[in-house]
Amino acid sequence: MKVSTYRTKITPKGKFFPCYLMGHAIRTKPATGILDDLWATALVLEVDGEQLVWVTVELIGLTREFTDRIRSAISQKYVASAEAVTVSFTHTHSAPEYEERRNSMIFGEGAVPGYMDWVEQQILSAVGGCFETGFTEAELFANKVTIDGCYGNRNGKEKPGDPSFVTLEFRSGDSVVAGAFSFACHSTVLGPQNLCVSGDLAGYAARSLKEKWGVYPVAMIGAAGDMSNRLYRRGNDEAELRRVGDQMMHQVFAAGGGGEPLALHRPEIRTFRYRETFYPDPAEKRRQYDSIRDKVEHAKTFDERKVYSSALRIAEIGLKSSGPFDFDLECRYVNLGDLRLFLMPAELFARFGLQIKDAMGGRCPVCWCYSNYSAGYLADREDYGKSFETSASDIPAGTTEKIVEKAIAFIQNEHQQSGGVLQ
Repeated sequence: MKVSTYRTKITPKGKFFPCYLMGHAIRTKPATGILDDLWATALVLEVDGEQLVWVTVELIGLTREFTDRIRSAISQKYVASAEAVTVSFTHTHSAPEYEERRNSMIFGEGAVPGYMDWVEQQILSAVGGCFETGFTEAELFANKVTIDGCYGNRNGKEKPGDPSFVTLEFRSGDSVVAGAFSFACHSTVLGPQNLCVSGDLAGYAARSLKEKWGVYPVAMIGAAGDMSNRLYRRGNDEAELRRVGDQMMHQVFAAGGGGEPLALHRPEIRTFRYRETFYPDPAEKRRQYDSIRDKVEHAKTFDERKVYSSALRIAEIGLKSSGPFDFDLECRYVNLGDLRLFLMPAELFARFGLQIKDAMGGRCPVCWCYSNYSAGYLADREDYGKSFETSASDIPAGTTEKIVEKAIAFIQNEHQQSGGVLQ
């Protein structure tokens, strides 16, 4: 296999600063500084003559229109199809707003005009940099560590969570020439009091890995819909980010070992798509809004007021919308042999990510969420309506179970079509 990686800076400076940070409705002031730089990181992998392009952008989100345009441009210039291109985001809540429309899910004043046009060019430059600098023959090694005491299911420690931290090292001899990592946790260590641009926990992990490897990795954020450091939190500032980040990465590096070698074959890419039209009840949307407003007004803790303030903002937007809601979830199953990826554009609850990884099997299954766009939270029926993630949702309870059941059946069918090779 051959690999190449390159990154470009997307830190808002000059005419793009100050800006509003996205992620907390309770935060109403613009950013005042830069805690750490933000990056667009690209990795191009070539296996048996076929190329995959992986991009991670250190923002809270990206629109489908934005990533479709980028993926199309990359495929037209470099690779066979747009399905081979993934443009994901780390979901940090301390990065600039990315939408300019005032009726979207923004919590501040919207993106600084021109910023996302510049980000788009920086993404394309990162991918171009991979091809311009050339490819290196490499072998792939995976390490998996179970993280303890840093983060977990934020709706209850007793609830299902995914504490695994996976690193993927592309090595040429003794050198790491490209890399990636996957973990399932919200990058929300920094709270709404923070007014500095930061990649938060995912960015901290990436910087730590760069110090060890010499290359900045692509981040594959997992099923983190209900995962964060909320129930392990001792603060919400830069010192807490260092504490959590150091504790997490110490466990990653302490595991040691050379990693498990992964054998890859020509990529097999299949698309799984779930579409359904929902018809929200206006009366129910009003009830949701009133219920959330009551929770904000009677919040017992700052964290409770923080999360339900964001839910209230979403509920306000929901009251202004009318008519049916077209839900469209376009996923990818990428089989590379020992490495298997299921790409889901959503904030999937952890228990479902575990189910999907179990269905994929193989030596290194990765559920890669926040990829290409986000269709919103996909929560379980049991917790539906009991937490802020679903308090203002137009996606009916039970939908996630239906989606995941069909996705697993899809994966199993792909295994059968391959004559059991993928089992």
